[in-house]
Amino acid sequence: MTKHQVHPVLGVGFGPANLSLAVALEEHGLLDQAHFIERAGAFQWQDEQLLPGADIQNNPFRDLVMPRNPYSRHTFVNYLSERGMLTGYLHLNAKFPLRREYAGYLAWVAEAFGRSVEYGRPATGLTLAEDAEDAEGREVLAVETATGERHLSRNVVIGTGRSPRIPAVFEQRLGATVFHSTRYLSSVRGLAGRKARVAVVGASQSAIEIVLDLLDRPEIEQVVSIQRGIGFRLKDTSPYSRQVFLPEFVDYFHPLPAATRRRIRQELRSINYAACDQDVIDRLVGLQREYELTGCERFKVVPFSEVTEALGAPGGGHRLVVRDVNYAERETIDVDVVVLATGFRDFGTGPGDEPYHPLLRAVAHRLPMDSDGVPVVARDYSITLRPRTPDAPAPRVYLNGLCEASHGMGDAGALAMLSVRSTDIAGSLAERVGTGSDKPLVAGALR
Repeated sequence: MTKHQVHPVLGVGFGPANLSLAVALEEHGLLDQAHFIERAGAFQWQDEQLLPGADIQNNPFRDLVMPRNPYSRHTFVNYLSERGMLTGYLHLNAKFPLRREYAGYLAWVAEAFGRSVEYGRPATGLTLAEDAEDAEGREVLAVETATGERHLSRNVVIGTGRSPRIPAVFEQRLGATVFHSTRYLSSVRGLAGRKARVAVVGASQSAIEIVLDLLDRPEIEQVVSIQRGIGFRLKDTSPYSRQVFLPEFVDYFHPLPAATRRRIRQELRSINYAACDQDVIDRLVGLQREYELTGCERFKVVPFSEVTEALGAPGGGHRLVVRDVNYAERETIDVDVVVLATGFRDFGTGPGDEPYHPLLRAVAHRLPMDSDGVPVVARDYSITLRPRTPDAPAPRVYLNGLCEASHGMGDAGALAMLSVRSTDIAGSLAERVGTGSDKPLVAGALR
């Protein structure tokens, strides 16, 4: 008989979502029952997009924990206080903290949970363990890593973030000079300061921030912004619209039919997608006006357009065939670098969507599906796999920060929902683990 360690709770990924969950589990007295693995070598958050002047677009009081427990030592305010920076921050009179400052806060909290996480452990697959069970003979999930480890658990929480959305025309050209915004800073540094013409595809907050950063770099000869709309649009920041980031909205949204949820998401897209804050729009318009007054062609917007082909350009670089989406007229644009600020893939059946998280591919045959062929996610963010036999208890997978289709816009990578979502997931896990239904044991046997 071979023994296996079965973690009551296994978290895959240790970014803000699962970090917030770790805080909540600590409050439940369940942190010692949880183990996390993270692909990066150390804690990091948006390292590739820590651009000068970029902020977080989120009220800092809606941090990892404060909406649930304002007395926690893990609040943003306590971070500032303990580091002697609270007075300086308040003196700024800033609406939102700088992204770099918030990254420091998150890393500071992560330090307190170092014993609960293994870094440098990229998860490569999730399967049902065929050679192991827990102490009570129940099925367990196995998560394998690129470094050769195998972690077993009955409750796996996936908090890895969504897959980058790569337009099909660029899939075969990805590399040092065609890359997604999630690789921006390291890729730009890799250009070694050489002269370059850069196309930025997309109209999101990330897109406009990247455009501004490129225009601040003297070696960049020209920046071409290619987008399907009329230009950079203002984000909907109305308090009424931003109710999507409240738990009451999740309660309203989750029970609705899938078709109704899709309609609501489309109606509310300007809250989070292809839209920007006023401050960055004002900065770019000012720069654009300066260029126009001086006859400079360093910045160009190509509106109502999409890239239909990406080819090699004569003499090197990339030739983009761009089609006007209204007139169907085409033009070619030659650039040296392409930045894809094209967002992330949703879970669904639409163009560019993926039906479920890639880690769930090997257990797809056991996922409960709705009429659209998308996994059914419960209100507590869990998917209970279909049981091995009618009466057998089945393991669960929780999706932490991946449930926009089922739980609404608050799950679209929003920091505002971190503490709310972790409260729900931790409460659900406490019922399963805290009651003894998933005991922390070194257990299991080869069958």
